[in-house]
Amino acid sequence: MTFAWLVALHYGVRELSASLSLPSRPTQALPLRWHLVRLVVGTLLPAIAFAAIVVFQLARLERRAVERRAVHSARMLAVAFEREMSGSIQTLHALAESEALDRGELEAFRVECERVRRTQPSWRTVLLFSPDGQPLVNTALAMGTPLAPITERESFARILESHQPTVGSLAVGRGASKQLAFPVRVPVMREGVLRYVLTAVISPDALTGVVSSPSSEGEEWTRVLVDPQGLVVARTREPARFVGQSATSPFLEKTRASHEGLYADVSMDGAAVYVAFSHSHPSGWTAAIVSPRRVLDAPVSGSMFAVGGLGLALLLVSASGAWVFSRRLERSISEAATAAASLAEGNPPHMEPSSVRELARLGEALERSGLLLRERERERDAHLASAETARAEAVAATRAKDAFLAMLGHELRNPLAPIVTSLELLRRRGLAQTPEHDVITRQLKHVVRLVDDLLDVSRITRGQMSLHREPIELVSVVARAVEAASPLIEQRQHSLQVDVPPSGLLVLADPDRLTQVVANLLTNAAKYTPPGGHIHLRAHDQEGGIALVVEDDGHGVPQELLSRIFEPFVQGPRSFDRSEGGLGIGLALVRSLIEAHGGHVEARSDGPGRGSVFTVWLPRHALAENTLTQEARAPVSQAAEAVPGSLVRVLVVDDNVDAAEALADLLGLSGYEVAVAHDCPGALARAETFRPDVAILDIGLPDVDGYGVAERIRERLGAASPVFAALTGFGQAADRERSHAAGFRQHFVKPIDVDALSAFIESLRPARSGAA
Repeated sequence: MTFAWLVALHYGVRELSASLSLPSRPTQALPLRWHLVRLVVGTLLPAIAFAAIVVFQLARLERRAVERRAVHSARMLAVAFEREMSGSIQTLHALAESEALDRGELEAFRVECERVRRTQPSWRTVLLFSPDGQPLVNTALAMGTPLAPITERESFARILESHQPTVGSLAVGRGASKQLAFPVRVPVMREGVLRYVLTAVISPDALTGVVSSPSSEGEEWTRVLVDPQGLVVARTREPARFVGQSATSPFLEKTRASHEGLYADVSMDGAAVYVAFSHSHPSGWTAAIVSPRRVLDAPVSGSMFAVGGLGLALLLVSASGAWVFSRRLERSISEAATAAASLAEGNPPHMEPSSVRELARLGEALERSGLLLRERERERDAHLASAETARAEAVAATRAKDAFLAMLGHELRNPLAPIVTSLELLRRRGLAQTPEHDVITRQLKHVVRLVDDLLDVSRITRGQMSLHREPIELVSVVARAVEAASPLIEQRQHSLQVDVPPSGLLVLADPDRLTQVVANLLTNAAKYTPPGGHIHLRAHDQEGGIALVVEDDGHGVPQELLSRIFEPFVQGPRSFDRSEGGLGIGLALVRSLIEAHGGHVEARSDGPGRGSVFTVWLPRHALAENTLTQEARAPVSQAAEAVPGSLVRVLVVDDNVDAAEALADLLGLSGYEVAVAHDCPGALARAETFRPDVAILDIGLPDVDGYGVAERIRERLGAASPVFAALTGFGQAADRERSHAAGFRQHFVKPIDVDALSAFIESLRPARSGAA
């Protein structure tokens, strides 16, 4: 009981702890008294189960002993039967030595047989047969009277074959009374030759003494003798009813399958019994001991009922004691729970002194916890205020960073735009043929790429990267990427091998972004491979998708860097002159863009100086359609109807004079009529007099931005308004969405792609009506 009390206290303390740490109580909580009852039951049940197992095993041992005694009794019954038959056989053997048989005096032999039969009360008659089955002597009939043929032939055939005494099966006599009897036969041998078969016919009543036994008195046991044909010959209970009938089918099946044993059966009178049997030798009869099942099952069932009753009584008494004892504990624990609830609500806990030492200590702990909680609440409020301040500062810093990056891109692109345009002008005028111009062009492209990569990383980090997907063959992307990376590869004198099938590798992707991925991988391989190295670009089917592999024999990647190689601003060991260049964001862009396409990328290297392998996996596009996106379809449609030769008027509005003049000169060289303005009033004036077909407006104009300029031009020109295109240093998705919402047909980011601008203007060339 002390152990039960301690465990109950443990449950109560655990409930209090749960009420302090959880906002709600368990939905399946039980009162303390039920836990005590469960404890008592859980404690006693193993002991009761152990006792039941022990008693059950003892009862099984006792039952096995009873079974062995039953089988032994059946064996002894078979031995008694053989002993009884042995006496008759010996008597027949003695009779078979008669000299009358040797002389052939059958009448004299019949007299001897009659004399011997009177000494054997169990014999009904003595018969003599010739080997061919002819009856010669029958003590029941006078000499000369016709004799009946053999009734039971199986034992007769057996003795002809074996020349050994045998006991036959039960048969119905041929007389008028049709009495049941069985034969005992012995051979009459002379000089090794069978001369006669001597038979004693015995009544089943003669076996009553054999099957009777002091242990078979009452209804507990039934002793049975069954002949080889399965007929009941002797039975202690109701012999008149069952002698001569065939034994049950299970009895015949079991006794023919085994020499002796015990099995469960239903007796001939319909009772559930156990049958122990044993075969006699050499006669082959079966002795059986039949016992009601309740006799053998009684030890096991009685023991189990006794253990079950005692165990149930113990459980009831113990559970009742635990139920009564729990009332005092429950009262103290309820007070502790109330004090804990007060503590949870922020009120000082109060608990009456308890006679239970552990509960008294619990009350003291609750009071200390109340003081500690109030102190922790003050600290928590201070930490929350500090965390809120830090969060506000972080949000402000993030916004400032985004604004700074956007402004950085704008401010960097503004000076880059006139430089790029001026270099293009020089190239078209044939003035950019010197090596110095090539150096400027390459380095300028490098700066533009760095700015684009930096802003792309910013957009991907904020989740603002948008993809314009379409079905494309991977070979076209590889061709554009190789073209973009060729200057660096040629400069470093690398050997580039490309193994990409011309068709069959179709993906659904943004062509520009995927080209950027492949170009970044090629550029990365070229930068980190010594001059004269080898780069291998290949693509093939892999795992239900497409794998693109870029392999080089360059510096390789240290193992400690492989796990972080795709993180922004992570780079391998660099020389002091930073000859490889870059900000360490190219591979970060590769991973972000590939994951946005539903693929993945991985890097592998055997270590420094052993090269590296970058593998990109993309899902295959199964339902390919050779269509463009809806955004690109309209200009192509218009261009299809265009008639070449019309002079397009283009208005360029930019507050950067150098950029505006350079772009105007470039468009003039391309065959367009160009006008330039640098602010809103100038743009309005030029639009009214020049009547442009296309207006390229810088969004970041002073006083009135590009959106306002476009709105004012529409108000003045109405239906004659030009097609507007935005030219700005802001290239984020939100900027593009705003320009399209404001009616701008295209959004160009500085420095402008001259080829893309020309393609846009050509798509808007007006069609002529009629003959030129």
